[in-house]
Amino acid sequence: MKKLSMGVVFLGVLSSCIYAESVIADRPGFSTGTYSVQPGKFNIEMGYNYTFDKTSTKNDTQDLPLFELRTGITEDIEFDFLWDGWSYTKSGVKESSSDITLGGKYRIIKEDIYNITLMTLITLPTGSQSDFQTQNISPLIGLLWDYTIDESLSLFGTFQSSTYKEQKRIYDLQTAIGMTWNHTEKFASFIEAYSIVPSSSSISKEYVVDGGFTYLIQENIQLDINGGIGLNKESNNFLGAGIAIAF
Repeated sequence: MKKLSMGVVFLGVLSSCIYAESVIADRPGFSTGTYSVQPGKFNIEMGYNYTFDKTSTKNDTQDLPLFELRTGITEDIEFDFLWDGWSYTKSGVKESSSDITLGGKYRIIKEDIYNITLMTLITLPTGSQSDFQTQNISPLIGLLWDYTIDESLSLFGTFQSSTYKEQKRIYDLQTAIGMTWNHTEKFASFIEAYSIVPSSSSISKEYVVDGGFTYLIQENIQLDINGGIGLNKESNNFLGAGIAIAF
């Protein structure tokens, strides 16, 4: 998730002046982590993504700041605010601003070696190319899981479904499975495979393998880089980088 600007510099200065809460970020990757932010604490996660369109380089896009604010409500519930920001074409011309998404997580099962979390999100048609008709509101519900094999290796995944309006309302199923390696206390990597299968045959299915690296520059600040390869012609390749700050 997203990109380095004066806003990031400001957040870095701010985080050094307040209590450093250990960061457990949702970014990078398609899957969302099972862990919730503790009550009264916050995560700010941002990044940048470059997508390579397989049909025309004119359709290559850059997205930023991929902003997410997470805050704990109780020990098991967090509230999330997400805004992808702006999309730019390859020429650098601003194309559109994204919709706002609100939601959160509820940790259903917390164990030493596995966790299961419920996630709900609702996207509101607030972007520059959206209208405010009720039928264009897009909800998502998902189950997130992880399983620890040992202190250096864990599995994770998600089962989720969303619905959105095009000419008609489309429903989709989104699944993912992956592995995370903790190489040191600060350095980790991951790889995952995910698919998005819509209910309408006129909408393309997506099959992607992605992966990346994360590095804790201090207890409450994590940097990451990531990339993905589309496994069918309708699925694009991408590269990205980002930062997560806990306070």
